[in-house]
Formats: sequence, structure tokens, C-alpha cells
Amino acid sequence: MKHAKLTLGALLATFALSACDSGGAEYAKKLGEFADQACACKDTDCTTKVAKEQADWLAANADKASKLSSDDAEAVTAAGTKLAECTTKIMTEAATAAMPK
Repeated sequence: MKHAKLTLGALLATFALSACDSGGAEYAKKLGEFADQACACKDTDCTTKVAKEQADWLAANADKASKLSSDDAEAVTAAGTKLAECTTKIMTEAATAAMPK
């Protein structure tokens, strides 16, 4: 459950920041990189590590969120959706594998 809380927190921060407008292509690009990293993961330890790195990066770069254009905000939202889908898939597979047969 700790993994889910950390990942969910990072995702919520991503979606909250996606509402901003005016500048920030590098910001959107970095969030896309986090999504790619999460999608490359094979286990929940990896997704948790990516989520923590993303959360730390978001906290350190919060000022950049206010400079997102509407296109950048769409890219941030798409990255958040991609990250959520990949993380959910990995966590679901891990939970299924852990179930007694």
C-alpha cells in the first residue's frame, strides 16, 4: 500500500500542475521522461523509485509549473495518464502474482 500512496501522490501532483498555462516545454518533457521510465519498469520497486524521483523533481521545480502553455499542460496530462496506466498495470500484475492459487 505504501507503493500505491507514493505513486498516487506523484500522479495527483502531476495532474494538479497540468492546469497551469504559459511556457514550460522542458517541464512537460521531463514529466514525459518519468512516464517512459515508469513504463519500462518490470516491478513495483521500480515504479516506486520512479514515483519518488518524480515527486522530488516536482517539488524542486514547482515554480516552473506556472509557466506551462495550454499545449504543455496537455503534454503533462498525457504523461501523467501514461504513467498512471503503466504503474497500474505493473501493480495489478504484482498483486495478481501475490495471490494464493
